[in-house]
Amino acid sequence: MRSKKVAALLLTVSVVAGLLSGCGNKIDENATFATLDDTTITMGVANFCAKYEQAMYDSFYMSYFGENMWESDLYGTGSTMTQDVKSEIADGLQDMYLLKAHMEEYGVSLTEEEEAAIAAAADEFIAANTKAAIKQVGAENRENVIEMLRLNTIQTKMYDRIVEDADTEVSDEEAAQRTFSYVLIDTSGYYDEESNLVEYTEEELAGLKATAETIAAAEDFDTAVTDAGYTVSTASYGSAADEDATMDVAVLEAADALAEGEISAVIETENAYYVVRLDSEYDEEATAAKKETLIEQKQNDYYNDIISGWKEKATWTINEEEWAKVTFEDHFTTPVEESTEEVVEETES
Repeated sequence: MRSKKVAALLLTVSVVAGLLSGCGNKIDENATFATLDDTTITMGVANFCAKYEQAMYDSFYMSYFGENMWESDLYGTGSTMTQDVKSEIADGLQDMYLLKAHMEEYGVSLTEEEEAAIAAAADEFIAANTKAAIKQVGAENRENVIEMLRLNTIQTKMYDRIVEDADTEVSDEEAAQRTFSYVLIDTSGYYDEESNLVEYTEEELAGLKATAETIAAAEDFDTAVTDAGYTVSTASYGSAADEDATMDVAVLEAADALAEGEISAVIETENAYYVVRLDSEYDEEATAAKKETLIEQKQNDYYNDIISGWKEKATWTINEEEWAKVTFEDHFTTPVEESTEEVVEETES
């Protein structure tokens, strides 16, 4: 299982590699980005991680948010997207070098086969991109690419090893899930031909409620819903007090009051009418899925607690002057693909 995760990681890097093109990089890769106790992380590695991340953002998000996205406060945090992403990258590097520093105590190491796969993936990455792109992303020094891949591989292996020690016991009662079918009749309004939201009149709202009441009184819930022009959806939950539930509490409380097969009266929330039918008081499949989710959550919490403990004891210092030199002003673009005819012609030759 562990080797499959490593292989998937390397494949991701190779696939993304074909998307990059660009120009320019003026970072001193030998300068210090940060120190972790006695370990020095170079700007070469930090810049490559940052530019690699930028390349993926540029390729997938710039068409939606425009060329000014890096200077925009897209997340509403009061900081620019550049600042947010660079902060995430710096935090990620701190985590990965902490994991690298604690490999020995967990008996984790990289095999010769893994090192060879990392080197091969780095070579594929460099070969798949233009010289301008390689320069801009900071990959002229092959060791920067190798180090990033090595850190990611270590992170995967260390995660797998660390969570082996986590307490992942989850009882059936803790994971138990009830499942219900429901119809949602939106009462917030509708959009006109000019995409303006128009609120329903009192008369229209009364009509929507009458439709919901008809569904609630029907013997065949599914048919009544579809005949009214709506869709039957399903949801599973633990209880109305479930903090992880995304459904309105009023809906969950109504579902809690039902026996299996029963249909609720109309449930009114701020923006909708609901009618629900309890399908299962104990859904085995949903319970098993919830148990897996809870186990994964316990593993993640344990893993994060371990790293947090290491951070408290370690000395981490970022060279802010050098780190400030990493910008996302020069954008990466996706190369134009060859036509289908050309690809077929090359395949047959």
